[in-house]
Amino acid sequence: MDLPLPQLLLDETDLVISTAVPKIHMNTLVSMTVKNLWGCIPEPPVRLRLHPYLGRVLFEIVRQLKQAIGVVDGQYGLNRSGPMLGVPVNLGWLMVADDLYAADVAGCQLMQVDPRRVRHLSDTGHADYRMPSLGDIEFNRDLRPFLKEQFYLKRKWTDLPGGWAFRSPALSYLAYFSPLSGFLHRILYLFRKPFYNYNDPGKTEDDHG
Repeated sequence: MDLPLPQLLLDETDLVISTAVPKIHMNTLVSMTVKNLWGCIPEPPVRLRLHPYLGRVLFEIVRQLKQAIGVVDGQYGLNRSGPMLGVPVNLGWLMVADDLYAADVAGCQLMQVDPRRVRHLSDTGHADYRMPSLGDIEFNRDLRPFLKEQFYLKRKWTDLPGGWAFRSPALSYLAYFSPLSGFLHRILYLFRKPFYNYNDPGKTEDDHG
């Protein structure tokens, strides 16, 4: 699998700081510091084609970085139907970690979401990967005082086609690259307001956090 990444990121950057907000994501369940790196792939059409291989691609991106720090801004989170239209939650915490996967596993704990359900954290397609457990992570504070409301995903039926295309190469092609893609989107937008920014062709509805 070819993975186009900027030379600036690979050869000229000594430290990457991935800063994210803890939020529910309608296609990946949770989005934090690891998923935040998806934007390192510069071309939106490439990102759309690679969505079905999300866990594998994100692991490759992380592995190529010289050093990475994760910062999760938990002052507020986004619950229920993110990454764009969820419900804000006042959390009141900030987390910094020297391992992005550990940061997201700890973040899932604070969101009260089982990280094993987050596919890009639990399954990267690489035999040398093992998702960190809470027992592997050294904390400077007890997490329990920071537990607030439980995060959960609630989809509308109009969110389902995007989720199917997100996971299937064939459906991804049909939805975004086939001759039928425009027609299918027009049908969907009879029932749902488009996320696509028609004034900025570089952004698509699936490019958001």
